[in-house]
This record gives sequence, structure tokens and C-alpha cells, in this order.
Amino acid sequence: MPSPLDVYTGFKEHSSTVQSFTYPTEKVVETFGTAVTVLENVMSMVGHLESVELYVTDAIKKGVDFEWIRSAGCSLHYQGIEDGIVTGITRISIPWWHKQENWMMNKASKHKVLKRKFQILSHQ
Repeated sequence: MPSPLDVYTGFKEHSSTVQSFTYPTEKVVETFGTAVTVLENVMSMVGHLESVELYVTDAIKKGVDFEWIRSAGCSLHYQGIEDGIVTGITRISIPWWHKQENWMMNKASKHKVLKRKFQILSHQ
């Protein structure tokens, strides 16, 4: 039985008879999920700092088990694969995190302004 990830990826195929995509393993999906969770947890502490990508990279490399790559027989390219995963996650997720934070702050600010307008209109 195909996993939900395989079903999703299968819908992205260009042909229903020929498989052209490379499907990720469960371990790859788990690793990415863990790395994004580490990133989200550390961003609240370092998101305002100048070298945020260095802090996040360090946290991911310490908090995520990449050893499965080496033990899967890829010891020659292990470091390059680990660096590629970490770089990809940080370059995509850090701007996304900041965008979400700015959206939340903007939403809270608009709510505060609206609340103040209602207070003024109701003479409070």
C-alpha cells in the first residue's frame, strides 16, 4: 500500500503509466520534518540576530541525526548531502518564518488599532 507521500507525489507525475519522479524515503521525510521543527524552535531565540542562518545551521546539525546517510552506504558524499539538506531548509524556512512572524505582528497591530477606534467611537 503506498504511503500518503507517495500518493501525493504520484499526483504530480506527468504520466499515469511512467514514473519519472524520484520518491523520497520515509527517513528523508522524517529528517526534513525534524530539521524544520528544530528551526522553528530556535528561531524565536535567534530570529532577530544578525547571523541567524549560522545559529540555525548549528542547531539543526546538533539536533538532527544525519548518520543514517552514512550508514546507508553514502559515506563518500555524506557531508555534502547533510550540508545540502541543511542549506536548503535554512534558505527556504528562515524567510518563511520571518514572513509568518511579520504577518502575525501586523494582524495584532491592526487588531489593536481597531480596538482603539472602537474605544474612541464609544467615548471610553
